[in-house]
Amino acid sequence: MNILAVGAHPDDIEAYCAGTLIKYARQGHKIFHAVFTSGNMGDLHAAPDKLAATRKAEAQAAADLIGAKLIWGGVDDECVFPNETQRALMIDILREADPDIIITHGPDDYHPDHRFVGQLVFDSYHQKGLPNIPGPMRPACRFGLTQVFHMDYPMGINFQPTEYVDITDVFAIKYEMLKKHASQLVSLKEHSNADVLDMIEVMGRFRGMSCGCKYAEGFRREEAFHRVKPYRVLP
Repeated sequence: MNILAVGAHPDDIEAYCAGTLIKYARQGHKIFHAVFTSGNMGDLHAAPDKLAATRKAEAQAAADLIGAKLIWGGVDDECVFPNETQRALMIDILREADPDIIITHGPDDYHPDHRFVGQLVFDSYHQKGLPNIPGPMRPACRFGLTQVFHMDYPMGINFQPTEYVDITDVFAIKYEMLKKHASQLVSLKEHSNADVLDMIEVMGRFRGMSCGCKYAEGFRREEAFHRVKPYRVLP
């Protein structure tokens, strides 16, 4: 299968669904990391253009750890909106990956970039398969057939999983993937007093306790027409 994770920022995928992607990769599926923004505003000191280059290199290094293909949206950080231009970009991303499974942000996440990326995925889902919808870069791919899952929210606030993936045996790799985002490990500590590595440890343990293992990731399936199947597809 083609597995597509769509994150708003360069470290979102690693923080909230990397363990599941590692398990998919180990099963032989093709993994895509789509990062919609460049993350160029996520520092109190670095110039946006230099930060964008740094964060793209970090995202590539993390994707390389599991053989995932990085798709770089390049939208300015903090500037995601569900408009026509950004929908066209999302359609291109979905067409490039031609996904069987999509993992992205849910509608009640705290960050507007997260929420709007999730909405753009939702709004672009059918358009990716319609040949007369402008891309502008790629032809239409398969129509429908894709299950969509919302990944966890920061610290699990306002998120109630309906499905879990045991990531105990791959948690160390998830940890190493997030460590590739060295610029944000420093920046988030400075401007938000957030220890990201500790955060994913706590979240992983908490979700694991909820489902009877050491470490887990939680998801909610998007219940919508053309997105529901009568069988489990998470690893």
